[in-house]
Amino acid sequence: MIDTHAHLQTFSKKDQTAVIARAREAGVRKIVNAACSLLDMGDCLALADTYDFIWTTAGIHPTELTDNIERDLERVSEYAKNEKRVKAIGEIGLDYYHDRAPRDLQHAFLVGQLNIADQRGLPAILHCRGSKAPGENEIAFMDLIRILEKTGFKNAVAHCFSGNAIEAEKLLDLGLMLSFTGILTYPENDALRDIVKATPLDRIMLETDSPYLPPHAHRGQRNEPAFVVDVANAIAEIKGVPLHEVELITTRNAERFFGI
Repeated sequence: MIDTHAHLQTFSKKDQTAVIARAREAGVRKIVNAACSLLDMGDCLALADTYDFIWTTAGIHPTELTDNIERDLERVSEYAKNEKRVKAIGEIGLDYYHDRAPRDLQHAFLVGQLNIADQRGLPAILHCRGSKAPGENEIAFMDLIRILEKTGFKNAVAHCFSGNAIEAEKLLDLGLMLSFTGILTYPENDALRDIVKATPLDRIMLETDSPYLPPHAHRGQRNEPAFVVDVANAIAEIKGVPLHEVELITTRNAERFFGI
């Protein structure tokens, strides 16, 4: 299996060693460790340089934006030059839940980072989250889809997908991949399970988003890449296919998407 989205840089160095060892024992052979800020990018690159089965990304999360867009985009572009270890631009996107940056600034950063991905020939890892107010999640996804349509950028994955069926269909029509986390296992998420059932397996990737969003069996614990097996098991059960089929196809998807 491949955990296509973790944040190992949030663990202490001592914990990183144990967490990575448990992932390997659980059958996780590759990890894409996603950066979220300029500081993250350095830490993530160091980790990727240490382990040959861990790769990283370059990107600024929408909750980590500053007003100096020109300087920050240049830093992202510089990190993205490391073709051996940096395999995507991400985690980037729109976050209307925290709304720490004005939405027009979020849009500008997203377009700028998609341009970097296009220039570097890299895929993008997209974050999209609305507030809990009625209709806000839909607004965030509508804005994301509009930006993707305007830029024509298709080589992307909607990470930790949490939209509705219409949004999933639209993103798939645009050519995107969808990746799913442990929230798929929460009892209240029948609608998300229906989306997985309707999504072709060759358009799905596995992720944990660790240390966040542990699967239902591990709620209350810190999430980690070893728990990606819970996500794989959930998808196998939802689709009524053997676990090894989910492992094989999602691994091929991730290897092709990230070039790892």
